[in-house]
Amino acid sequence: MKYLVGMDVSTLIDLEAEGIKYRDGRKEGELLSILKANGTNSVRVRLWHNPYGESGQTYGAGTCDLPRVIALGKRIKAAGLHFLLDIHYSDFWVDPMKQFPPKAWQNYNLDRLVAVVKTYSAEVLQALKAEGCLPDMIQVGNEITYGMLWNEGKLTPNGDGSYSGYENLCRILNSAIEGIKQVTDCPLMIHLERSYDNPHYREFFDELTARGVRFDAIGFSYYPYWHHGFDELLANMNDMAARYGKDLYIAETSYAFTQKHFSDKTKPLVIGEDFKMQEGYSLPYPLTIEGQRQFCQKLLELLATVKNFKGIYYWEPAWIPSPLGTWASDEARKYIHAEEAGGGNEWANQCLFDYNGDSLPALKEFKKFSDKYNK
Repeated sequence: MKYLVGMDVSTLIDLEAEGIKYRDGRKEGELLSILKANGTNSVRVRLWHNPYGESGQTYGAGTCDLPRVIALGKRIKAAGLHFLLDIHYSDFWVDPMKQFPPKAWQNYNLDRLVAVVKTYSAEVLQALKAEGCLPDMIQVGNEITYGMLWNEGKLTPNGDGSYSGYENLCRILNSAIEGIKQVTDCPLMIHLERSYDNPHYREFFDELTARGVRFDAIGFSYYPYWHHGFDELLANMNDMAARYGKDLYIAETSYAFTQKHFSDKTKPLVIGEDFKMQEGYSLPYPLTIEGQRQFCQKLLELLATVKNFKGIYYWEPAWIPSPLGTWASDEARKYIHAEEAGGGNEWANQCLFDYNGDSLPALKEFKKFSDKYNK
């Protein structure tokens, strides 16, 4: 097998509980089976520490606690698929704009955070091992472009394009990795966003390398709405391959098949009818069913030319509209200080299934890619 062809389906159990069905060629089937038949050989699942509010209400978006991850991990293994675990080290979403520590750790100083991260990492992997679903690869943090477990592990700008705070961040990363290595020796990925920003990637991974952080792979988020064109992505990836010699993955990507919302009663879509590109940039293809297919085809074609490229993960291809589906409950938005934001599914037009659960042509591009390289 030359490449991992992956999908992140972290919301799956919640969607199934709401009665969502999936069809490929108008034939209904279980999602993992449909994805596998279309070239998928790996599944990515996120893990949150305690995604519940004070009243016990779920934060939504898949309720990705350890029991849920174990349940999905068992299904992934039973399906004969590779399992990528994405440990967020938070109770809910983290990304470059927010890296909140779990509620239980919020008053910890750096020394205490370093200790608990090691213990927690080991306990998570021990639990998965006991259930027969150890991951085959692990992300240590999610989109940690500016650090993790803020403020102790936060990177702060110096005003000249460089950042400070790497010593603390690397202490946290090294501790998490020590905990993981107590249980498994599987490959470890460090995942950043801003996939066009080669100077930041160079600084970041130079600092990690100098401080002895042990990692095997570099993950990139690539969303053309925010991360510019193919050329900048490929230039950065090729430089990372030459500079560090690590395996390279697109840890997240997607492309919208429509800008039309499925509902007027929920928060607007992330890429909806009012979406405007950053000045000086344009989308490579229209936001249509055919445009989505063309984007996936071209991206896969280009990635196969990159030295050390090892795989790609499409982010939440099956998170279609459901009666209760939401990116964040009221209590979740309070936790991430986004009380003013609305709820609902803001991602549904990025999926590889339409609003009714029927597969879209872009899914077949992953099958074509897998048939070409992995047979």
